[in-house]
Amino acid sequence: MKISVIICAAGSGSRLKSVDNTPKQFLLVNGKTILEHSIDKFLSSNFIERIIITTNSLHTDYIKDIGEKYSYTDKIIMINGSNTRPKSVLKGLEYLSKFETSHVFIHDAVRPNFSTQLIENLIESARGFHGSIPVIKPSNTIKQFKNERLETLNRSVIIESQTPQFFKFTEIYNSYKEIKARNNDMEYITDDSQVAELHGLNINTFIDSSNNYKVTVQDDYRRFKMESEDMTYQTRIGIGFDVHKFGDGNNIRLFGVDIPFHKSLQGHSDADVGLHSITDAIYGSIGSEDIGVHFSPKNSKWEDTDSQIFLEHSLTNLRDFGGKILNIDIVVICEEPNINTFRDPIKENLSMLLAIDKSMIGLKATTTEKLGFTGRKEGIAVQTIINISVKK
Repeated sequence: MKISVIICAAGSGSRLKSVDNTPKQFLLVNGKTILEHSIDKFLSSNFIERIIITTNSLHTDYIKDIGEKYSYTDKIIMINGSNTRPKSVLKGLEYLSKFETSHVFIHDAVRPNFSTQLIENLIESARGFHGSIPVIKPSNTIKQFKNERLETLNRSVIIESQTPQFFKFTEIYNSYKEIKARNNDMEYITDDSQVAELHGLNINTFIDSSNNYKVTVQDDYRRFKMESEDMTYQTRIGIGFDVHKFGDGNNIRLFGVDIPFHKSLQGHSDADVGLHSITDAIYGSIGSEDIGVHFSPKNSKWEDTDSQIFLEHSLTNLRDFGGKILNIDIVVICEEPNINTFRDPIKENLSMLLAIDKSMIGLKATTTEKLGFTGRKEGIAVQTIINISVKK
């Protein structure tokens, strides 16, 4: 097979109403225009020989920028489209007729969320047919006005068509030429398979996903932006756990907050078991060594050190890794003191230290029902789970 693609990108996109009147196919999502997202899907396929993009002469600046981005490949060809989609498609077909082309995909530039697997699926499902199109079954009840009365249609026999649509080149080209000969404007044509139907072609269907939606209005654009951003980030989890025993003293430093108590926690640094647990969780989320490797207790340099220094080091590592805290969940395990009394000042301080909202911090306290060293009131244990996002 010698397969080409026509991407229709000449429209004005007036229904979306972008703030600066940018045509929707040129709106940016993750540093690429919506059109580029579609182009890249086809470029990633080994089946595609060339991509014809029908453009609008009013969009010269946008097209120039995109042309420069893809100057490394000779697969992409920009041509002037027309004032309607059917006429633009016909121009693309006329241009392709100069090449040896057996099949063609026809696609809307503003339907960027199709899967690359769909390309192969349509090629396969078109065997024995003049073409194949992706469709979905409607999930809503479908109604129509007829003779000024509302009627409900039989949803079980209705399908919604999508793009890209795949055809034998000669058959769809001849179909378009015949339709144009009948009606030069072709204003009633909304879909390439409609042209094929009118010409009597036998078209197969492939059940696709509702994720292959068309960016038509602002809600569609916001959805695509959100989904594209989600795809560029991965979630990672880190777990931290630390224990410190009680010794003589009259206060405990926990999460950077001084808590009056008849004992103190013992350790090489300031023994802030809470910040140590959080620090180790952050290190773990980025695959780094634990706090004992970064700040060895055998090194006298760190004796009596404020644990906020350790925490800041882990946060610097997190930022350098490109990570961002999504939320943090902490469990303090002890019989005493009563941590719940100090919940608010602890969350306030952690919010400041971690530069996150208090709503992103979970802080719980529990006992071990007088079992183990914490049950015997010999010390405090803290466990932390942190959830971060990192750009892929």
